[in-house]
Amino acid sequence: MEDILLEPVNYYKRQKGKNIRKVLGDLFGKLLGVSETNIELINDITNDSHNASLVIDDIEDNGTLRRNEPCAHLKYGTPLSINSGYYSIFKSLNQITQNFSQQTSNKIIKYLYYLHEGQGMDIYYTQNKVIPTLEEYEKMMVYKTGYAFIMNLELLMDKSTNVIFRKNYEKIKNTLILFSLFFQIRDDYINLTDVNYWKEKGFCQDFDEEKISYLITYFHNENIKNNKPNPNIIEMMKDKSKEGKIKILQIFHNSGLFNAIYNKLLQLKQKILQEMNLEFIFDQLPFHAFDINDINIF
Repeated sequence: MEDILLEPVNYYKRQKGKNIRKVLGDLFGKLLGVSETNIELINDITNDSHNASLVIDDIEDNGTLRRNEPCAHLKYGTPLSINSGYYSIFKSLNQITQNFSQQTSNKIIKYLYYLHEGQGMDIYYTQNKVIPTLEEYEKMMVYKTGYAFIMNLELLMDKSTNVIFRKNYEKIKNTLILFSLFFQIRDDYINLTDVNYWKEKGFCQDFDEEKISYLITYFHNENIKNNKPNPNIIEMMKDKSKEGKIKILQIFHNSGLFNAIYNKLLQLKQKILQEMNLEFIFDQLPFHAFDINDINIF
């Protein structure tokens, strides 16, 4: 019966994602002196929780595709998918309380609270067409994504035998926070700038969802700060045609937005690399300067 109830989550687990969380889990697990058995346990818990959150996220975002396949709720139905997502999360919590200290279990529960607060704010901004300050948006990204990475770190710390690396907890945590900002900003950036992403996900899908992305937030706040005209991008996103999307891309391009976000990603990447050698992970997360001529290629 459990396999039936977990099928929407297991459907995503069978698909190939970037697997960044496992890569980080393996890396930090070895550095922290965690046994292979415990690294595998923690990676399984992290993978289950992550894919469960994707099932729920896709329902909340009215998603249609995940990793080039129909979203779980379209394949299995919304009711079973919601239940499967939360069933998997509570199953992971049960594993944590049985295999980790009470202190760590309490932290994980607190971080799950932060994750849902971040996800809730992301939904609120888009549904209500609210553009927050950059500081508010970055806090949302850290809550939504950063604490998912930190949860993994806490589980590894619980089983760590490396005293030296345990003392570097705050440094590692801060590096993961920076990485979460990079991870989320890059995701919003390539959605609007990457031809390969367009081929996989569709042309500027965030415009279809009328998402209040980091780029829209940055564009809006920078225009206010510099007393520049502020085109109503929210209204413009109602035009789902390719021509309508291109108009927004041209406005962003002419304003220098894409260059600014590209440079911010480079700066975040450099800060992270100064703290830890994660170059091999960045190899799996490419991004490039936007070329306006790519619009004609697609």
